[in-house]
Amino acid sequence: MCPVSTATDLKTIIRLALPIGSRLVTGYPTTPVNWVSPLRARPPFFSEIENSEMILVSTNTLATYANSLSLETVIEKLAQSKASALCVQGLLTSRSHQVAKAHNFPLISLPDRAVLPQVERAVQRLLTDRRVQVEHRAIELQQALQRNATSHRGLTTMLNVLARMLDRPVIVHDRAGNVISRGLPASHGQEWDSHQAMLSGGEFIRRLELEDRLFFEDDLQVIENPAGLTAPLIHQNQLLGYVSALTAGSAPDEFDRMALEFSVPTLIREMVRQQSVELHPETSRPVSRDWITEWLTSPAADDALLALRAGQENFQPGLWYAVALFHWRPTGERANGLFSPDRMVRVAQAELRQRRIQAPLGQYVDRAVLLFPLDEPQQTQRLKQMISLLHRVLAQAAPDGEITVGVGRPAMGLTALRESFHEAERALALPQKLWDESSVAYFGDLSLYELLLGVNDPHLLGSFCERWLATLSRYDEQHHTDLLPTLGAYFDNNGNMARTAHVLNIHRNTLVYRLGRITDILQLDMDDSNVRLNLHLALKIHRMLTGS
Repeated sequence: MCPVSTATDLKTIIRLALPIGSRLVTGYPTTPVNWVSPLRARPPFFSEIENSEMILVSTNTLATYANSLSLETVIEKLAQSKASALCVQGLLTSRSHQVAKAHNFPLISLPDRAVLPQVERAVQRLLTDRRVQVEHRAIELQQALQRNATSHRGLTTMLNVLARMLDRPVIVHDRAGNVISRGLPASHGQEWDSHQAMLSGGEFIRRLELEDRLFFEDDLQVIENPAGLTAPLIHQNQLLGYVSALTAGSAPDEFDRMALEFSVPTLIREMVRQQSVELHPETSRPVSRDWITEWLTSPAADDALLALRAGQENFQPGLWYAVALFHWRPTGERANGLFSPDRMVRVAQAELRQRRIQAPLGQYVDRAVLLFPLDEPQQTQRLKQMISLLHRVLAQAAPDGEITVGVGRPAMGLTALRESFHEAERALALPQKLWDESSVAYFGDLSLYELLLGVNDPHLLGSFCERWLATLSRYDEQHHTDLLPTLGAYFDNNGNMARTAHVLNIHRNTLVYRLGRITDILQLDMDDSNVRLNLHLALKIHRMLTGS
């Protein structure tokens, strides 16, 4: 324990020290914290925890402990100790969430990219030298905004990054007072509505009394007003607009002001870039857009001719490709307008370029079209990883809607890829309740669900599901176990024990025990391929019928 540390609370730590994207899952944000340490690697794990100490742990590291130690056990032990909170990097299961909630113990989820030693140093810096950490955090915010600007993820995405770090709504107005874009914090709720309404018109801007004065780029000022903090956005001595952080009546602190100051230059560059794109839209057109659109609107007889043109733009006729379609569909009020396929293409292109992946990318009607290269048609793991990554990136860039993805089977040559494209389109058209949590549907899902949806008698499917799963489902209900989800995860991970244990956040020995219990309860030979096929099929039917 460091004797010079000063106590703070969880809300301040999340805002000023933890990686962007960290969130408080359970517990009170006002819980005091006066130090931070990683969980001990050897027993006794919990004996030296000081009062109000925050503990860090990674579920991957937890799985390597000599003694089997589940995340649920860690939470229960810490809840009985003097610890103030637990920060977890890795998958939080519903069971771990329930345990933390039952004990009302603060549980914080860290993003996957978090590096625990860096997290520890940042929290210690906040506790021992707040001013240094505030400056460090402002620079971190500026770098995050610059990364988003470089990737062309747009003003809304950048404002969401700023809003989530400040834990306050952020709004950009033009010089006339019209709202251009906004970002919302993770804790957004109805308490912000009246303050947003106050900023919705030109009256707020007119009260600042800045319109008639001459602006200079080095004359940056942050103005405190009843709604929060506002800074003018000035380029070449011209006023472009204003950025405001709402405080909802709570006094802004030094980080609010510093974060706004550090954000202004990057926001100005993004506004200037967007204005340039609007004036010269031809400069924003993706390179491969024309040939992909032309390919999908031309007859197959033209494929040989189009292949020559496509070969000049990253397409290689001798490679295997899988077609992935990305589609934006609105959810609720579309405050920021449509997320165009052209915009989807630009965001995805920037991500692929950063990872040095040469993949043809264009658009067709209202979809972004990706032709992802594969070394072999059966090696789809890298495909799934990249599709999942691109889905997350696009979802972050389109906060006012949902991104869905349909993926066709690998094929070689433009003519064969037409079938992959049609499969991807049909995958997009699957009923929403059949989609997994990532909103990505693959060709394997398509074939199976099209077969099941073609069964005219739903009672037949229900009876099949009941016959194979009822015994296990009843056991789970009576004994409060998770054997049915365990079986589903085991099949979803192709029987890979290590991966299944990681996804379920349990020790491999625990998984072996659960699979043994499943065999005993079902009284079936799990080594029989027909048994495994029927169980897997029953799980798919159960999901199709119940949507869960």
